[in-house]
Amino acid sequence: MLNLPLPKLTQVLSLAVSALIVKVTIEVVYGYVNYFPPNFSSDFLHGREAYFASRYQWAFYPHIAFGPVSLLLGLVVISERLRMRFPRWHRWLGRVHVANVLLIVIPSGLVMAWDAVAGVSAMISFVLLSALTWGCTALGWQAAMQRRFVVHRQWMQRSFLLLCSAVVLRVFGGLGNALEVPWLWFDAVISWASWVLPLSLFEAHLWWNHRRRRGTASPVAPFLTEELRTN
Repeated sequence: MLNLPLPKLTQVLSLAVSALIVKVTIEVVYGYVNYFPPNFSSDFLHGREAYFASRYQWAFYPHIAFGPVSLLLGLVVISERLRMRFPRWHRWLGRVHVANVLLIVIPSGLVMAWDAVAGVSAMISFVLLSALTWGCTALGWQAAMQRRFVVHRQWMQRSFLLLCSAVVLRVFGGLGNALEVPWLWFDAVISWASWVLPLSLFEAHLWWNHRRRRGTASPVAPFLTEELRTN
């Protein structure tokens, strides 16, 4: 059994999650051989031949081109170590990341959401996911412009968690295939679980940390504690 101090364990888990994100992203990109030209017998494009040539392809290709960029670049800009060591790079790469998400990845994902294969429930899930990701990213950018950096980091962490729903979705999908779960209803369920579950855990983590800080805050000058947290 591992017997690591909490900071070290957190670092190990962060590295493991980062490695998983990179691994799944590479696997997704490797599968692009089925998209140039479109192979409608492949897993993702199966059943989309009837409407692919309409608006769908104009959203699909930008999404698969810039979606992996948002994941890999997101890993870089949310890294505390890189932010502290290379603050200028953090700012410039952060601007590129925000522009990519707000202007390409989310709008194209929103168009694709209306043609979700797993039905209306999955369509609603992906539309909400797109709206929340766009909102979190925009609020994170706004907080950075206002120099509210603690709030900025929290919004961008939410944004990245929501972007990583694509990774979680593929992990759940792989488990479903291994367990031979009926795909139609399962795909609808994991379309929600891929982002609701990670976001709920993140919000619970923030709530717990806030409660713990309130319990240990100085009763003499609580405003100083809050001021230090926001700088």
